[in-house]
Amino acid sequence: MKIQKVVEFKFYNAYTGWNCLELNDADENQVKIKMTDDDYLSLADTLVTKANRIRKERADEAAEAVRAQEAKGEDE
Repeated sequence: MKIQKVVEFKFYNAYTGWNCLELNDADENQVKIKMTDDDYLSLADTLVTKANRIRKERADEAAEAVRAQEAKGEDE
């Protein structure tokens, strides 16, 4: 039987040791995840993909805001 436990907390900071990723919240709760080098590489790929998506969305939103501002200026 597989037992699953879900833990939710607001990310505050992280630390990586030789084989462990530690995540902490502002209340000093801590999650430790044992990781191999390959696990770190996989996590890095996942984080890069996520960060690039967020950056693209923010750039698109900023470009849209500029276009809206320019259109507003042309109407005046």
